[in-house]
Amino acid sequence: MRETTQPRVTSTVKAILGGTFNPPHKGHIFAALKAADEIGITHVHLMPCKLAPHKSVGVSETHRVKMIELCAQTNERLIPELIELSLPSPSYTVKTLRALKEKSADTICFFIGADSLYNLDKWYEWEHLLDYCHLVVMRRDDEIFSPPPAVQTWLDCHVTRDKRVIHEKPAGHVLLIDTPLYSVSSTEIRDVLSGIAKPAKADVLNRSSINGWLEEDVLKYINEHQLYKS
Repeated sequence: MRETTQPRVTSTVKAILGGTFNPPHKGHIFAALKAADEIGITHVHLMPCKLAPHKSVGVSETHRVKMIELCAQTNERLIPELIELSLPSPSYTVKTLRALKEKSADTICFFIGADSLYNLDKWYEWEHLLDYCHLVVMRRDDEIFSPPPAVQTWLDCHVTRDKRVIHEKPAGHVLLIDTPLYSVSSTEIRDVLSGIAKPAKADVLNRSSINGWLEEDVLKYINEHQLYKS
């Protein structure tokens, strides 16, 4: 008797890059797209936080959402994910991930930089993050990797270099990905736009050109609405 082969059911893997996106810049987004390429994911969902517990968000949600939408219009690989804006303040990553899992059975890959990993033990219920997602840590390949002891102990139990796990397991692993990380931040861009940047940093960004770090439509939107003007 001929044996029939059942079609393999594959889950959808959803890559999420969270942040204030104040403003969204290419350094942050391009690193995430590179990480997505490394693990075989096409789209990256940009998820603005409602109110980060440790950050001051000076631009309204409406403006930040619009800038994310403009980025998505420019690059079809980018998709706005606005669920956190509908959740109660303050926003905590673990609560947002829980809400996403209640909404969909997608496998979630949550992207963070190595700097965020070093502070992970200060996050709300950080030990439960992997109940709902895989954590993808973007770092430079030449970076000295030295998380604090509590985070390192936790990492030792969950870290992997096997990219297949993203597509085979629903959650529970930390994947380290070497990506190009750019020495620019939203804070530095805001300072240049507002005219309060220190001369050395302003010179560096001006040489690169702010246009090089922001999508043209985003910069146009910022100028039209006089955002970040001191």
